[in-house]
Amino acid sequence: MDTSVEISDIRHWVEDQMIRGRYIFTKQDVLDFGLPIKEVSVNRSLQRLEAKGIIMSPWQNFYVAVATEFRLKGIVPPSFYIDRLMAFLGRDYYVSHLTAASLNGASHQIAMVFQTMVNGGPIRSGVKNGTRLEFTLRQNLPLEFTHKVKTRSGYMTVADAELTALDVVADCRKVGGLSRAAELLVELCEQTKWDEGKLPLLKYFSIATIQRLGFMLDLIEEREQADSLFMLMRQTGKTVRKVLLKQTSPVTDDMPVDDRWKVIVNYKLEIDEI
Repeated sequence: MDTSVEISDIRHWVEDQMIRGRYIFTKQDVLDFGLPIKEVSVNRSLQRLEAKGIIMSPWQNFYVAVATEFRLKGIVPPSFYIDRLMAFLGRDYYVSHLTAASLNGASHQIAMVFQTMVNGGPIRSGVKNGTRLEFTLRQNLPLEFTHKVKTRSGYMTVADAELTALDVVADCRKVGGLSRAAELLVELCEQTKWDEGKLPLLKYFSIATIQRLGFMLDLIEEREQADSLFMLMRQTGKTVRKVLLKQTSPVTDDMPVDDRWKVIVNYKLEIDEI
């Protein structure tokens, strides 16, 4: 126990942690401090503090002391605790899809959802403190194509623009559909660069995803980027076959096929930004 400060209850302990700039803690941290309180009483005290809005619990036994600035807004952004939460859960991760897009230049695409790609076993998404935490499972994370973004409490790992572009095309349902994905690409293209260093990134994705991305780059008139991606695609050694633009839309024999990307255009993209 830290004897430099006389702490008699959990609320006092939490307030002391906040004074020291420590806003994130676990139940085990409380138990390890050594207050003369039984574990069942610790649980009840934490529940009372959460009910009063002094702390929040985005995950079982994981807590965030709500700083005054967040208490006034009524929301603690997941960026404040996501890195520590993933460490607590023992998972690799990166901030992905819409959230990563907003951090990579697609500034007007901010949504009330915080999307994260994680490895490991099944993990449940849910709404915490007014924001939906949405997790997507992927066992082999391309962490070499991520970067650190400074947050109020430290740093978080965020997908690079190129990884984000591939993710939103690969799983367009996460961003609101193919047309929304194309709109995101319009903004992401200010940051993306499909040079030789991105060749290893393409190996994490199916050839169909790369074809769809290339087709969409041509469609939004990003010819130079489309040309660069096409050259990289050829270097992957993957076999290019005809692929549907939208997997869930019907296809007929008379639908056009893009000559370069071999994409069957079975869906009309509606993009406001073009």
